[in-house]
Amino acid sequence: MAYVNDLNRVMRLDGRIYTEMMERGRSLRYSVINVAVLGLIYGFASLHFSSEVLARSGVADGHINGVLVVMVGVSVAFLLQGATALFIWVFCRALGGCPHFMPPYLNLGIAAAALWPLAPLVAMIQVGASDTVIQIIALAMVAYALAVGYVAVQAAASLSRPKMMLCAVATVFYIGCFLYLWT
Repeated sequence: MAYVNDLNRVMRLDGRIYTEMMERGRSLRYSVINVAVLGLIYGFASLHFSSEVLARSGVADGHINGVLVVMVGVSVAFLLQGATALFIWVFCRALGGCPHFMPPYLNLGIAAAALWPLAPLVAMIQVGASDTVIQIIALAMVAYALAVGYVAVQAAASLSRPKMMLCAVATVFYIGCFLYLWT
């Protein structure tokens, strides 16, 4: 029951919960659970929507290794958590934030629960769903997940609001440029 109560406080943008979870020794456990669940949701959604796309193109369902697709989803979730935490940690550290990498990493993992409802929508968009309603809902969910992540990082970095805003803008800009170059 403590997990549900703590997660509820995370979703209500209560920044004090991160320190309490760290003091109780729950940060690592919650981070792993939340990122793994995110990966499973994304993996199963990707498997479902990719199967539909492959079926329409004539590829038989027997040629899709479902376990592999789901495990790739979990791997992607952990990889994105680590990469995002590294970018954020670098910018926060440059502005005088927490010198240790683990607090932002764990807090972002805990905050990953805010991405759970977004994962199926991302899988749908990746396979070509272009419905405007889906995209608007996805954007709203992204905004909320960014707010949850912002509170998580601010709790870890202990930066003032102006420095934290600068860090957030720099991180979003850098990751945006990186993704633009990647595509």
